[in-house]
Amino acid sequence: MTAMPGTRHRGPLQPLGVGDQQLLANLKAHVVAVASEEHNVGHPEALERSARYIEATLSGLGYAVSRQEFEAEGVKVRNLEVRRTGPGAGKARLIVIGAHYDSAQGAVGANDNGSGVAALLELARLLKSVQPAEGLEMRLVFYVNEELPWFATEKMGSLVHANGLALGEREVVAMLSLETIGWYSDAPGSQRYPFPFNLLYPSTGDFIGFVANPPSRSLLHRVIGSFRRHAAFPSEGAVGLESIAGVSWSDQWAYWNFGWPAVMVTDTAPFRYPHYHTLRDTPDKLDYDRLARVVLGLESVVRELVIAAP
Repeated sequence: MTAMPGTRHRGPLQPLGVGDQQLLANLKAHVVAVASEEHNVGHPEALERSARYIEATLSGLGYAVSRQEFEAEGVKVRNLEVRRTGPGAGKARLIVIGAHYDSAQGAVGANDNGSGVAALLELARLLKSVQPAEGLEMRLVFYVNEELPWFATEKMGSLVHANGLALGEREVVAMLSLETIGWYSDAPGSQRYPFPFNLLYPSTGDFIGFVANPPSRSLLHRVIGSFRRHAAFPSEGAVGLESIAGVSWSDQWAYWNFGWPAVMVTDTAPFRYPHYHTLRDTPDKLDYDRLARVVLGLESVVRELVIAAP
């Protein structure tokens, strides 16, 4: 459950480089734009503003943005997607990196999941010139309706997306779900876990977590191994049954339903973050310096995945 490749970073973090200041500023701007108010089907105008900001940002980077539209309680909603395709004929195998952009009911959603959206927007910028290997396609997807009451229903955005891929007979070889990744603490006792993880993992919430179900173990090992090679930032990996609290609580669940390997990247959300699913989950609460380090590590992970898929 705990044996992972590579070595967990320990010790002080080195200062971000001069070239990383743009990343830092962009992350802050994205979170403020996407998650400064409750935004979900219950607040459709705010949800639409978030979607339009994502679309405008991606278009400004030179991407063609695809919409996957559907209705939820009479409200028109949409997933948003951009692609980079490698050479070769036929249906490319897919590497999907996703984050949901809706907030929970009664929550602003800066960390859950403005942090994931901001990270994915910056990955889109950093990876805009990436060339996937032959037969591979990278898809960056922004999902609507991850939160209750839509989670695990036919109106869950990531399940709509995964189902569409299955109907099109596409093969997903790797999926990463960026879920609540912006809050860290160096205080002892700041990290909690569901049983049995509480017996095995550290009690300080200073790390980024990588979580998989047993069939996704191989992908998890590749992802965390790559992250540890490239990022001088604390990380932990866990393989757990979907019945363990938190293991399936994000968009990776949708892809697991089709037997595809998927990993959640998370700060562990309710097991660490004191403002989870509240109106106090505002942009000022996030640790953008550490979020930037996670994004830089994920950039390297994704580059390795699209060059040579699992």
